Amino acid sequence: MTDDPKTAPLREWNRLARENTENAMVSSMFEAGATASEPVEQFSTWLLVGTATIASFLITNADKLLLLMGRGGFRVLGTFLCISCICGLVARTYALRCKVEIGVLKAVSETFRKHLEKYEKEEQEIQEGAKFWGITLQTGIRMERVLSEFFAPLPKWIARIASRQLKRDEGNPQIAHLQPVKSITRHGLFASAQAITFLGFLISGLIYATAI
Repeated sequence: MTDDPKTAPLREWNRLARENTENAMVSSMFEAGATASEPVEQFSTWLLVGTATIASFLITNADKLLLLMGRGGFRVLGTFLCISCICGLVARTYALRCKVEIGVLKAVSETFRKHLEKYEKEEQEIQEGAKFWGITLQTGIRMERVLSEFFAPLPKWIARIASRQLKRDEGNPQIAHLQPVKSITRHGLFASAQAITFLGFLISGLIYATAI
């Protein structure tokens, strides 16, 4: 009875409904995880400002600090601070990129939903008209045309990179969330590196200051 051809449409409907709901739940998890980027960004910004302030203090008081911890210690502290600042700047870049990607994703999702809802009503009327006249019409959104029109005014190298990424992730139901998730992950990694190198600066300063 399970393999009855009469029930095939119902079974396919059930499969698609389950799959779409599961994909929607995964998308919701990605969107919820994106909110974690904001507190990490605030922490990274606060730490970057503090690191830059300390670096300026070291530079203006270099003559005094050289007597306290020597050239080797001053270089070690300066290296830790520089690495921390670089990681902080990269983290801020990924935070900005993440914020832009999430904002674009939300805006596109909202507008796409409105256009699709409007088109679905028109498509149903068109199909009813085609059925009445006994003809077959190709309906449905032509994503190839949508993407080609979108990429047309962009520089060719950007269009190539975007097309390559779309082909690579083609068929992935979470394709819209892949880039924001990557940006969030890299943002967290560089923010962690920023914090670790700043901690290394503090420990090294304590060691060199007490070694004299």
